[in-house]
Amino acid sequence: MKKIYFVRHGQTLLNQFRRMQGWVDSPLTKKGEEQAAAVGKKLQDIKFDLAISSDMMRATRTLDIILNHHQDTNFPKREINQDVREVYFGSFEAIDSVTTWNMIGGPMGYFKQADLINRYGLLKVRDFMHEADPFHYAETAHQLETRIRKAVSTIQNQLTEDQTALVVSHGTYIRNLATLFSPDRMVYEQPKNGSFMVLNVTDKPQVLSYNQ
Repeated sequence: MKKIYFVRHGQTLLNQFRRMQGWVDSPLTKKGEEQAAAVGKKLQDIKFDLAISSDMMRATRTLDIILNHHQDTNFPKREINQDVREVYFGSFEAIDSVTTWNMIGGPMGYFKQADLINRYGLLKVRDFMHEADPFHYAETAHQLETRIRKAVSTIQNQLTEDQTALVVSHGTYIRNLATLFSPDRMVYEQPKNGSFMVLNVTDKPQVLSYNQ
C-alpha cells in the first residue's frame, strides 16, 4: 500500500494569538516544538521513503524536529513542495480570526466559520473569503482544490508500491484535503497542531485515519 502521512505543524505564535495564518508565517512556540517532538516519537518506527514539507518556516522546523526523533538513520533527503502550503487568506492574513469571520459571514447573517461551513460546505467558504477580501487575493475553492489534487498526485507518483511519504503541511489545507478525498465529502474538524492523518494513495486516494 502506498501511504502519505500528512502532519500539521506545531503551534506557532499566530496560532497562539488566534490570528489568521496562511502564507504569513511565524515561528513555533515552545509548545509547538514539544508537539512536533511528540508526533516525531509517534512516527519514529515508521519507514518513510520521502520527507516533504511546505516552504513555510513553521513546517520546515516541524519536519526538522520529527526527523531528529526518527530511528531510521538512512532517512531520505528532505524536499520542499509549495503545493502543500497553507491556504492563502489574502488581506485577512494575520487578522484576528473572530473578526475575520464576522466580516466574511456577517453580511449573510453568519458570524462563525462553523456556521458558514454547516450551511454551505467547507470548500465554498474559500469563495466567500475571496469575495470579501477587498483585494480578492484570498484563494478560491477551485484554486485550492486544484493545488491539493496536484500535490497528492505528484507525491503519489513519486512513491512505488508499499512506500510511504511524510508530509508536513497545515491545518486548513489538511482539513480540506481530507474532505476532498472522502467519498461523501465528509467535513472533518480542524486538525490539532502536531496531529497527523494517513492517506492511502495506492489507487484512488482514500482517508485511512485523521487527527491522530
